[in-house]
Amino acid sequence: MTRFLVAAVHRIAGRPWALVTGNLAGDALRAGDEMELSDRTGTVHPVVIRSIEMHGPPGTTTLAVDAAFADLLGAGSILRRG
Repeated sequence: MTRFLVAAVHRIAGRPWALVTGNLAGDALRAGDEMELSDRTGTVHPVVIRSIEMHGPPGTTTLAVDAAFADLLGAGSILRRG
């Protein structure tokens, strides 16, 4: 199981992605992998990883996901892949 705990979400104007920084545990991810995000109502949303950046501070990873999910993601959100 792969788990990504979100620490911060960043949007860049004019870009189709939101950048999500946090801590990755479990199996490695690749661009194109699909993860699940449960929102506050319990609805599960499939989130596709568009890009992965691992050159941030030690122990952190930044994922690019579709900007449409930016409002559902925030510090403490968890993305899972089973």
